[in-house]
Amino acid sequence: MKLKTLLVATSACLLSIHVQADEAAGKMAYMTCSACHNADGQGLPLGDKKMAPSLVGSKIVNGDPSILALVILKGIQKEGVEYMGMMAALELAYPDDQKLADVMTYVRQSFGNTADAVTKEDAAKYRAQWQDVNVPVSRAKLAELLAAE
Repeated sequence: MKLKTLLVATSACLLSIHVQADEAAGKMAYMTCSACHNADGQGLPLGDKKMAPSLVGSKIVNGDPSILALVILKGIQKEGVEYMGMMAALELAYPDDQKLADVMTYVRQSFGNTADAVTKEDAAKYRAQWQDVNVPVSRAKLAELLAAE
């Protein structure tokens, strides 16, 4: 009985360490994003505007993860002046599927968001899904994709 208890405790400890390592990797990967979305995910303030929108409660962040992957990998076209910045394509910043999964999971589970984690296999699937997209996505296309959810 003591051995069983020890094994359960050890397994729980290892799982906790693994989860903490995943979160740390996601937080590190998010450093690129924080330049515009801010460390708190609410968008970097610039006077009366923001550099980028808040990730808190975002439909893109919390919805279909393939749409979030599209935005991260391919960027969003600059339209209007609501935000000072432009969502750049970050395909080169997250060249491997684990890094993409780490940053996606981090934003989906931080800042009050509670969406499901993204696995390395999920990230590979999303990368393949959008591989033929060669330009940043328009806000109209994003609205269309979000409406189809």
